[in-house]
Amino acid sequence: MIRLSVPGTLLFRDVVLRVTASTCKLMRSSALNAQLVTPEIKQEPSREDHEFDDKVVSAVGEAFNNVAIHAYRGGAAGTVDLEFEIGQDRITIRLLDTGVAFEPGKELTPDFTALPESRMGLYIVRSFMDEVTYRRGNPPTVPNVLTLSKRYVAAG
Repeated sequence: MIRLSVPGTLLFRDVVLRVTASTCKLMRSSALNAQLVTPEIKQEPSREDHEFDDKVVSAVGEAFNNVAIHAYRGGAAGTVDLEFEIGQDRITIRLLDTGVAFEPGKELTPDFTALPESRMGLYIVRSFMDEVTYRRGNPPTVPNVLTLSKRYVAAG
């Protein structure tokens, strides 16, 4: 498991995105090694690999934005702890915060013709990941936990 703890401000978004991208690459490499693909046979990342990485990075970026902008709005920014769990065929990322909790509600498709300003981040997260769960905490002692999971299927 990889753990990262950063202040819950947008200044640290790039750090979160870079760690997420590197973890995706590591997960893909682990998946290929599990299939006993030798280093000589490994190819450059496929279009599917890039799409996997892009979706995971975008979803984590949107989730982090939501914590920084909404959970810590109006108060002192707390921390966001991220846990990256690499499985043989999936990546699971947990974002833990002690900010204001939210009610995810039903998955609603935004009215794209109206150019909505809210709920787009959650829509993107749910669209790009296979599983999304949220557990409301009891801040400051018990954190809120957003869990994102995506399955990886090696190309070839």
